[in-house]
Amino acid sequence: MTEGDGGRLFPQDLAGVDPVAAVTLADACRSIAAYPELVAVGALFTAAERVDGGWQVVCPCDPLPQGARELLADHLEDTVGAQPSVTRRLRSGEPLDDVTVAGRRFRLVRIEQLVRTGPDGPEPPRPTDFDPRPGDHRMPRHRPYDRIGDGMPAPDVATSELLCQILDAAARAGNEPSCAYLTPVQLAPAFTVAERSDGRWRPVGRLHDTPQRARDSLATYFRHVVPAVEHPGEAELAEYADAATLMADSTRRNGIAVAGRRFRIVRLERLTLMGPEGPETPRPSDADPR
Repeated sequence: MTEGDGGRLFPQDLAGVDPVAAVTLADACRSIAAYPELVAVGALFTAAERVDGGWQVVCPCDPLPQGARELLADHLEDTVGAQPSVTRRLRSGEPLDDVTVAGRRFRLVRIEQLVRTGPDGPEPPRPTDFDPRPGDHRMPRHRPYDRIGDGMPAPDVATSELLCQILDAAARAGNEPSCAYLTPVQLAPAFTVAERSDGRWRPVGRLHDTPQRARDSLATYFRHVVPAVEHPGEAELAEYADAATLMADSTRRNGIAVAGRRFRIVRLERLTLMGPEGPETPRPSDADPR
């Protein structure tokens, strides 16, 4: 119910409303409408420690489960003082996805990566994404690792829709999760640079934790890589220099055309599935060279 006041509508009870969550959900729903197609772009793997109330990611991500095990081995050596026998097992190629060291439990976590696309191409960053402006020293230089809580709220409309699309895509690819892992938990998104070529958008850079870091990487490409590697003419060189300045400024630009080429900052959704024992570990069908 709402009450009118001078032509404006207000909820009768605002006490239980989380304004940040409400705006984020509205932003996600708009994105589903504008970019309805979901494309799976491959899983990533990391490691998390069991902590009070959930799981704390402790390592960077890797495209292979074995890479994540080796990163976990490094973490255990640096922070826990793990016995060499444990780290040797992690590095040996044994499919070891859950270990306990000095009374602390660690687990490999599978993260699904997806890109939304629409009529104009892949989804750019959303207004609600964490995106510090260049030179804002009040913000942390790096985004903290994700924390996956036990008592996660019931999935909202956007997350439930995302899960349905993930399961449909997994079924088509023959890479379905176990029925034990069907509670979706959205993690912080990642961002990359894509270039339009031959009628398709193709990623041309690594993943970044904020849109501005992806913009900065594109500016670096324009400013340093293009002159040193591609050797354009003077006119095009000036275009690239101007484009680098535009991408590095504080306007949060998410697309640019330069010297006949088109680039875009692209948003990657990231999600893990939870089960009774914790987050989903690597699937048998995941590529894992040993």
